[in-house]
Amino acid sequence: MKTMKVFGIVLALVMAVSLSSCVKNGDGDDLDKKWEEWIQEVRTEIKASYGSYEGKLYTMSNDQSTTEGEEAKKDEIDATWTLNNDSTIDLHNVPTALLVKQLPESQKGLKEAVSNAGNVNIHVQMLYNYYYHSPLLMYVYPQYVTFPITYGDETHQVEIQFYTTEENSGTYAQYMMKDEATYVHKNIIYLFPKRLYMDNKLQAEFTSTAFLVWLGAKKTL
Repeated sequence: MKTMKVFGIVLALVMAVSLSSCVKNGDGDDLDKKWEEWIQEVRTEIKASYGSYEGKLYTMSNDQSTTEGEEAKKDEIDATWTLNNDSTIDLHNVPTALLVKQLPESQKGLKEAVSNAGNVNIHVQMLYNYYYHSPLLMYVYPQYVTFPITYGDETHQVEIQFYTTEENSGTYAQYMMKDEATYVHKNIIYLFPKRLYMDNKLQAEFTSTAFLVWLGAKKTL
């Protein structure tokens, strides 16, 4: 409940900023009409964004280990996800191995145990930013994922947390409805693993140089 209240406050602030920006460009009834038309366009695109998507999931790194400033794209696999009409995103069947790529060699055993756990689903709460559209910008708040692993011949519970947009500006999602003169339905999502706990004890804190990317288009019926 507290989280939803925070979301409501943020959304109100975003809309207030958007309105104040529009106020500078007109006045009176003309302004009200333009404002309503613009809001309707955004709402239309938000509604159009709902649905199932398919594309690729891959990891990227901006640690500049190759060409300076170039992001290294790796681990590309098929992926599916859903943008729901309750301001959430569900990322399906995410390999746990991609979540712990940053674990060092000194934690090789833990890394292998987590990687062998299989796939998990990641549930993401989000806020559409009314200031932008075509593409829409979404602030995202990923929920942590928990799953059991076998490590040291014992069963343990692992929890992996992610950065939110408020914590890391690189964490966000976009939806593109218009591409030049044609209509498309493309979505891209950036998530950064943040911390790993095992049995409620912190095991690792990840840097924000490596991240996961979902890129694809809405499934056609």
